[in-house]
Amino acid sequence: MDGMTYLAVGYFGMVVGIGLWTYTVVIRSRRLSERLDSIEAALPSEDAKEH
Repeated sequence: MDGMTYLAVGYFGMVVGIGLWTYTVVIRSRRLSERLDSIEAALPSEDAKEH
């Protein structure tokens, strides 16, 4: 393979790697948000504490 092919393969691999990393970060963020929402729902509300 010549230099340009190595460069193209490396660039493609980098783009795929960044895409996979971004996907995992988004999935983890969604899961964390869902967990926080469920924790907030389980806690008594501020209105209930006042009465």
